[in-house]
Amino acid sequence: MSTDKSQISYLENRAKNATARLSIATAAFLIVIKTITGFATHSISVWASLLDSTMDIVASIVNLVAIKTSSRPADEDHAYGHGKAESLAGIFQSTVIAASGIFLIYEAINRIMDRVSTKAEGLGIVTMSVATLASIGLVLRLNKVARETDSLAIRSDAVHYKTDIYTNLTVLVALLITTITHWKIVDPLMSIAIALYILWSAVMVAKDSIDVLMDRRLPSEIDDQIADIVNRYKKSGVIGFHDLRTRQSGSIKFIDLHLEVAEDKTLKDAHELTEGVLHAIESEISRSKVHIHTDPGPYHEDQDKVTHYET
Repeated sequence: MSTDKSQISYLENRAKNATARLSIATAAFLIVIKTITGFATHSISVWASLLDSTMDIVASIVNLVAIKTSSRPADEDHAYGHGKAESLAGIFQSTVIAASGIFLIYEAINRIMDRVSTKAEGLGIVTMSVATLASIGLVLRLNKVARETDSLAIRSDAVHYKTDIYTNLTVLVALLITTITHWKIVDPLMSIAIALYILWSAVMVAKDSIDVLMDRRLPSEIDDQIADIVNRYKKSGVIGFHDLRTRQSGSIKFIDLHLEVAEDKTLKDAHELTEGVLHAIESEISRSKVHIHTDPGPYHEDQDKVTHYET
């Protein structure tokens, strides 16, 4: 069983690393084409999108380092592993994203006051169409890997590039409207809309990261799943459980509880029951590490289900 888990962990880490590298490569490609287009069009919306992509590549590089760090096994100084490196990366990303959003608003206001005209809008339209398609493809891949590995770092990256999709579409619309109407104000107004969306995304990424760093408990559905698993062992002598504590670090879910076993069970029987519950939880709740303390409790023949479901 441990061999299977090691193999799964290895495959998940490899998938996360490959996906992080793909994010960096995509961001680098977008930076190149947006830089060329920015100089050619003088569009602040394009520059806003370029800044967003620049922040993305910085965030993706930090993510890659965090993923490599979080995959390191537990050691003497980090008994619970290094999973929270992904959450620290998320905090860094949210800070950088928020800073870029504030900068965009500042630049857009200056552009409204200066009324600088755009040019070569056709090139901008082609560039932003390509950028949108590239971002959509990357987000689909990121979301798939995030679901499979439960990685906060990859999920944060997916949020970034999802904002890229909306950013690119917004710039595309701004360039189309400018081409048709020649309204100079459309470009900076669209960049402000992009900036506000970026700021909101930064808040969401920060919230998820802080929840993990503060050891926020796992969703209540996990509690119910644990209760269902423990209930299966009622006829074998399990009375109930209490003091359930859950948290997450990186992709790993940590679960601690006190298991109540009938006091007439031998030490060997109680140990085997505890091991059975532990392995069942780890098997059915993906990427979980379980610690169980066994307590003796009175056993009643007419007991129909697990009692003392306390957290």
